Amino acid sequence: MILLADSGSTKTDWVMIGEGEILHSFKTPGLNPYFVSSEEVAGILHKEFSNRFELDSVGRIYFYGAGCSTPSKKAVINNALKVLFPGKQTEVDHDMLAAARALFGNQAGIACILGTGSNACSYDGNRISESLFSTGYMFGDEGSGAHLGKTYIAAHLKSKAPDQVMEAFDSYYGISREEILTNIYKKTNPNRFLASFTPFLREQLQHPYVREIVEGCFDAFFEEQVCKFSNYDSLPVGFIGSVAFHFSDMVKASASKFGIRLSRFEVSPMGGLIKYHAG
Repeated sequence: MILLADSGSTKTDWVMIGEGEILHSFKTPGLNPYFVSSEEVAGILHKEFSNRFELDSVGRIYFYGAGCSTPSKKAVINNALKVLFPGKQTEVDHDMLAAARALFGNQAGIACILGTGSNACSYDGNRISESLFSTGYMFGDEGSGAHLGKTYIAAHLKSKAPDQVMEAFDSYYGISREEILTNIYKKTNPNRFLASFTPFLREQLQHPYVREIVEGCFDAFFEEQVCKFSNYDSLPVGFIGSVAFHFSDMVKASASKFGIRLSRFEVSPMGGLIKYHAG
C-alpha cells in the first residue's frame, strides 16, 4: 500500500491507497521541518497512525511538504518516517514538486502555491527546471495568507485602515492590539496566525481599501515570483492552495496585468498526486 502526504505549515493531508482505492484519508498538524524536529514528527505521527492502521501494511511512503527543500530539512522528516516504517521505501520532497506533479503530471507548466505561504516553480514535465529561494513569511511569501494578513494587520495596528474596516475587524475577531502582538512575537507559528485573517479580508473585498490590499499582494506575487521565470509568458500557470482557490477572481485579475495564461485552481494537490502515483 502507498501512503501519501501533502504537508503545509498549517495541516498535513494523508491518504492511504491500496489496489487503486483510497483506504484511509485523514489530517494531522502541519509538519514543516523548520518548526518541528524529527522526534516531534515521529511522536505526532505515531499517535495519529497507531489508531488508524497497521504500520507494517504500508509499502511506500511519499511525503511532500513545505520546508522540505534542502537535504538537511528533508532528513528531519525522513528520519522520523524511517523510525515508524523501518525498511520501507520513503521519499520526501518539496511541496512545489507535489504541486507541479498534481497540476501538470508529465506536462510542462508553472506551478504555484498560494496558501498559508507561497511559492512557485517552472516544471518541465519531469522535474523542477527553475525555482526561487524561498525567504518565508518574514521576507517574502507574497500573495500568501500570511502576506495578506501581515499587510492588513500592519495598517490596523497603526490605525491606517478606514474606521469602518477597523470596526468590522474588531467585531469579527474581538482581539486587542496587545493580543495580536503577543501572538506574533511570543507564540509559535505566527505565519498561521497572520493567515487566519484572510476570511475577514475576503468578506470585506467590496471595500476599496481591502480590495486594494489584496490586489497589491497578488500583484507582488506575480512580479516577485512568477515573472522571474524565463518562460512565464509561454507556459500555463496553475495554482494549488486555499488562498488561490477562494480569491481566484482576484488572482486572475492580477495575472492579466502580466500577460499570464492561467490553467487550473485546486485547493489541494492530493487528487493529482493520487493520479500521479497510483493512477
